[in-house]
Amino acid sequence: MFIEGMLENDKQIVLDAANNVFVGPNGYFKVVIDKFDGKTIQAWHVEDAKGNSTGNLAARSGGTNVDLLINKDCRTVSHFMKRIALQVLAEQQKQIKELSK
Repeated sequence: MFIEGMLENDKQIVLDAANNVFVGPNGYFKVVIDKFDGKTIQAWHVEDAKGNSTGNLAARSGGTNVDLLINKDCRTVSHFMKRIALQVLAEQQKQIKELSK
């Protein structure tokens, strides 16, 4: 049996240089801030319960926040991604076109 759901925290999660790890429900994943200068997150990653880790995800966020959707196979996440995918693609194509001028 597979149960799917979405974790939405009811309280803000604050991570900084001293408090740099958030452990998800039942230890399934961790969000780790690797390098933070007090203003900008220069490096962060996600680890699964087995210790497998993503690369540095800071380049995608611009260093100002950590936004994360986990499990693309979860219907809630996949429906959300499908809804915004065309909009994101259009925005990226517009940016590429402007940069190519």
